[in-house]
Amino acid sequence: MTQDRSVEVDELGPGAPTPPIPIKGGGAAATSKRRGSRVGITEAVLRDLRSTCAEVTEDPEVIGEASRDWWPLAMTWALAGQVGSRAAAVARPTTAQEVAELLAVCNKWGLPVTAAGGRSGVLGASVPVFGGVLLDMCGLSGIVDVDDESLTVNVLPGTFGDLFEDELRSSYSLTCGHWPQSMALSTVGGWIACRGAGQMSTRYGKIEDMVQGLDVALADGRIVSTGGYPRAATGPDLTQLFVGSEGTLGVITSARLRVHPSP
Repeated sequence: MTQDRSVEVDELGPGAPTPPIPIKGGGAAATSKRRGSRVGITEAVLRDLRSTCAEVTEDPEVIGEASRDWWPLAMTWALAGQVGSRAAAVARPTTAQEVAELLAVCNKWGLPVTAAGGRSGVLGASVPVFGGVLLDMCGLSGIVDVDDESLTVNVLPGTFGDLFEDELRSSYSLTCGHWPQSMALSTVGGWIACRGAGQMSTRYGKIEDMVQGLDVALADGRIVSTGGYPRAATGPDLTQLFVGSEGTLGVITSARLRVHPSP
């Protein structure tokens, strides 16, 4: 039986990225460590972006904070008032359709897009190296539904790991079984995009073993769904193509994961 229940996320609490250390002088004043040109945004482009998503900002403080992750080298730059590279704008969609339309606009104008969730990575992968748009996926958060017969859950990519697991346990007596060290800092979409492993991988498997299917927005705005086909007619495994692709092939907008009864 499928149960519908949404996770309520407090955007001022654990539902937002956790900054590693303060930037000297603040995010608004932070300069880019990377030298070279970065793609900016004109007023015409900004109007196009805002026509698809209610929250698109050029606020320099927001951009400064969003243009970094937990990369140790970037923390040393923060002490000097720098980030790796500044985005031109930050967009925070709340639906898959908004993600798709944003990507279509960026594709139309030739804008680079960097997708990011909790920004808990330690290798600088969410740094917007070429400027353009930083796509903050934390606005797509919550459990869409749970099938407690097939033991699967449909979850949105911006859901933080601790909130996801707490909701599964308290409301459904289930567990995902994925416990990375960054549990409270990372999102479900980040787990999948980075092909993560957890402390219970020997029992439940790694994230690629849990993913049953995905909804993914492509660069031109199309949305594709993977998984859910009979084993005898699978063909190429498109789900695993996107798992670990780190946003280079598309942006995950929903994931269907295998879950287990709580121990």
